[in-house]
Amino acid sequence: MKKKKIKNPLIRRIPKELIGDWKKYLVVFLFLVLTIGFVSGMYVANESMITSANEGVTKYKQEDGHFELKKQADATLLSAIETGEKADFKATKTTLYENFFRNEEEDYNNDGKKDGTIRVFAKTKDINLACMLQGSFPQKADEIAIDRMHADNVGIKVGDTVTVSGETYKVVGLLAYVNYSTLHEKTTDLMFDALKFDVAMVTQDGFDRLHKSIHYTYAWKYETEPADEAGEKTRSDNFMRALLTQVVVADNELEDYTPKYGNPAINFATDDMGSDKAMGGVLLDILVVIIAFIFAVTISNTIAKESSAIGTLRASGYTKGELVRHYLSMPVIVTLLAAIVGNILGYTVFKNVVVSMYYNSYSLPTYYTIWNPDAFFKTTVVPVILMLVVNLIVIVRMMQHTPLQFLRHDLKKTKNKKAMRLPGWSFFGRFRLRIMFQNVANYLILFVGIFFIMVMLAMAVGMPDTLDYYKSNTDGMMFAKYQYVLKSYEDDDNKLIATENKDAEKFNMTSLVKKSDAIDEEISVYGIADDSNYVKIKKLSSLKKNEVYISASFADKYGLAAGDTVSLDEKYENKSYKFKVAGLYHKSQSLAVFMSIDNYGKVFELKENEFSGFLSDSKITDIDEDNIATTITIRDITKMADQLDHSMGSYMTYFQVLCILLAAVMIYLLTKLIIEKNENAISMTKILGYENKEIASLYLLSTSIVVVIADLISVILGTLVMAAAWRMMLFSYSGWFAFRVTPIGYAKMFGFVLIGYLIVMVFDFQRIKKIPMDQALKNVE
Repeated sequence: MKKKKIKNPLIRRIPKELIGDWKKYLVVFLFLVLTIGFVSGMYVANESMITSANEGVTKYKQEDGHFELKKQADATLLSAIETGEKADFKATKTTLYENFFRNEEEDYNNDGKKDGTIRVFAKTKDINLACMLQGSFPQKADEIAIDRMHADNVGIKVGDTVTVSGETYKVVGLLAYVNYSTLHEKTTDLMFDALKFDVAMVTQDGFDRLHKSIHYTYAWKYETEPADEAGEKTRSDNFMRALLTQVVVADNELEDYTPKYGNPAINFATDDMGSDKAMGGVLLDILVVIIAFIFAVTISNTIAKESSAIGTLRASGYTKGELVRHYLSMPVIVTLLAAIVGNILGYTVFKNVVVSMYYNSYSLPTYYTIWNPDAFFKTTVVPVILMLVVNLIVIVRMMQHTPLQFLRHDLKKTKNKKAMRLPGWSFFGRFRLRIMFQNVANYLILFVGIFFIMVMLAMAVGMPDTLDYYKSNTDGMMFAKYQYVLKSYEDDDNKLIATENKDAEKFNMTSLVKKSDAIDEEISVYGIADDSNYVKIKKLSSLKKNEVYISASFADKYGLAAGDTVSLDEKYENKSYKFKVAGLYHKSQSLAVFMSIDNYGKVFELKENEFSGFLSDSKITDIDEDNIATTITIRDITKMADQLDHSMGSYMTYFQVLCILLAAVMIYLLTKLIIEKNENAISMTKILGYENKEIASLYLLSTSIVVVIADLISVILGTLVMAAAWRMMLFSYSGWFAFRVTPIGYAKMFGFVLIGYLIVMVFDFQRIKKIPMDQALKNVE
């Protein structure tokens, strides 16, 4: 007769323990499910959308780069560029495609006022195709298809009409151009602008209806694709050198040159999704480690509480390994179940949430969900391993005691020969201080948790504060309401372009490049008239030829100060300039250099009477639009803040609520441990006649003091960490604006954690009330 195998009685304790402390495990389970679910959804959405974008490079014939010429190229020049002939440099064989566009005025609500700029392309089948997300491609001269994201942002639907520079078009489709996954109007823009910038497709007849000057842009594709980004940069440099020579020989001018790797409209979205995925992974790992430490402290307290039973089991023949596995099972089971449920939600609910967030910010093609093994590994295997390792270290360390030490409750590594001398405070004061010293480990974990939450709160509160600051201080960030940059200082009849506008003031401007390891960034260099009404810098005209003022933003980003020397380079020529910083100019948000108009002419060897355009506080109406290259207005300053506010503003509010809940969960778990650890002492104080309110003032006030101190310190440290992270992030982008938190923002950060703690205090007080007086008598050894 076969003997029945006796089940390990320790296994039976697992469901009992789950039921006995179901509130704690439910809170941890839900917290891990939501965190793992969101990160899993982010991984799945990212991978699916990035895969779709990468496939679109071939499917929609994405360019390898583009350049713009001042005049339309003839067949001879185009052939020379494609073959690399007539160049002094290594030939780079390419195929060129016309990709002409017009920058027109968009009036999407047909009220007669300009709402933004719309970049209109004629329909083509050769290069930079579009994915039609809704509706159809234009077939008639009065039909237009516009960017889907812009349409969503401003409320345009298929079937609506829009006015483009006075011409009416019917919207027949919403699309996503393969070379405009983000609506960057210029390659130098720090942020895209899907509110006041749009791209659109019309038929050739529809293109001919428009009036603004044509931008003669040519997209190219390499004959053979570069192996990697380094090879792409080398080939692009060779191509640009040859192109410059060919353009000069053909008596033309190169207006713009943008290789694919340097085009934010192509790369920003995929780069951002990649960084989001990395950040999400780090966020998950940090949260899991914090929860793991909370579990470890819980188990440590449980082992101390059950030390007699453990000593008996060890004396009865149970090995350390069996007990380690038993106490390790709960955190691993909870984490594994949370990871499974979280991944199911990640592929269903949270994936759609992340996708909607990306579609709210980026112009992306249609996608399909793909299985992501990386997501499974990082959101299931990694959290379980982290939980296993952290708890294993703590449990193994606790199990080093002998059975006799467990039976005697002698689990302390260090023996204090005498009690710590406390200050001569009141009884309650000394008691609270003793509670703090007894729970140092718990309070340290609490501090780390609050600090981590505060870093997230610094972003959730600081970003809206920063955007509000720049939106409300636009008047102090631009020295003139209008900057008219001309194509040439002479018209077609070789006469100087002039205006009768009394506000108008001549100025010079060019763009140079500040080279650094992170980015080659364009810097605007201005030549300002003496005693200017707009750029008011004292003694600007008395500066030496190489002495300049620089904008405060430029100085802040690159750590420059008066007396320093800054080196700037020509974008398309092998020419460098060195300037000595004479001072800072604070009324300019852009990265800029200012010198007198006379010194500007000497430095850049201008002809007599040559100038770049006009500064004005009122609109200039008597200059032919064909002579104006671009107009810089206050919109160019505010569009970044407007777009960020639109894309992320509402999410920051949700993020603030999430941080409050996160703080509440973390404080709840740790204060629960502190109260459970002191159940006997609380029961004894009840026997001695103390009321619940008095007991709560001992235990809850001690924790309150620690929370307030940790909260105050974390507000400062969290803001400093976020400001440093912000600086590192923005340094790799063009442009600059500093991270700011208002006094009210600091108060919010401090208050949000306290709100989370006040919620927990209600539960803690109820827990203290439920501790019976006979608890202490039952546990007398």
